[in-house]
Amino acid sequence: MRIAGFLVLAMLAMVPALAAQTIDVSTRGAVSHPGTAAYPATARLSDVTDASGVSPDAYALGAAWLQPALHTDQVRLKAGVLFELGAIHRKAMAEGDDELALRSAAFQSWLSALPVTDRRSGSMLDPARLAVSPADDRPVHAGDTLVFPPRPGDVRIVGAVTQACRVPHVPMRDARRYLADCPVSTAADRDAIYVIQPDGAVFEQEIALWNRDDPRPLAPGAWIYVPFDRRRIAGAAEDDFNRDVADFIATQLLDGDGWR
Repeated sequence: MRIAGFLVLAMLAMVPALAAQTIDVSTRGAVSHPGTAAYPATARLSDVTDASGVSPDAYALGAAWLQPALHTDQVRLKAGVLFELGAIHRKAMAEGDDELALRSAAFQSWLSALPVTDRRSGSMLDPARLAVSPADDRPVHAGDTLVFPPRPGDVRIVGAVTQACRVPHVPMRDARRYLADCPVSTAADRDAIYVIQPDGAVFEQEIALWNRDDPRPLAPGAWIYVPFDRRRIAGAAEDDFNRDVADFIATQLLDGDGWR
């Protein structure tokens, strides 16, 4: 009994110390109070958005939650994709597939310049939504950063294209219709594209006549990744290579860090 009593007293003594713990969380972009601030260890996303004063002009759909805990996995994802692009290039060169060799090398160079952002994709950061949706109001952690960009006005198209494009966003326009504004390489897969919405959500959209999905409108700031032909890269890349590329693109930001 005496030991149990000591344990209870020790636990009670720890309560004030735990309550006094704080974590540093940063905000930047369209906020009234950018920078790093201390929050209780129990803080949630809404605590940070409220304290930082998110501007009405902030593009909440494209806001990003950066978490250092994701860094290692994203470094590995990028390294794996770059390695497979190199293998695709070597295979294409060996087989005399000049177009695939050219486009895979160009895309490898482009993707290698993108940063590892630590972004957690698919997170809801709209202060109004967080106030009424406890499930989306998740705990923050030490070292996290919330980024609130301005609203963009275009859509980016990358991958197996003759040149990466940025084209004006058109409300309610189907994603595949944007390909008319950005010449697609003959090394591209003709059956599907990947749509990456500005919150980081990734969708594969079938676009061929025989398998065409329903129209998928894009939000401003979305990406379209035109995948490489799965048959021509077989043996050099894993089956999920194109999805991995889309998942890495989904980690990029709208505030300039990923606009290279």
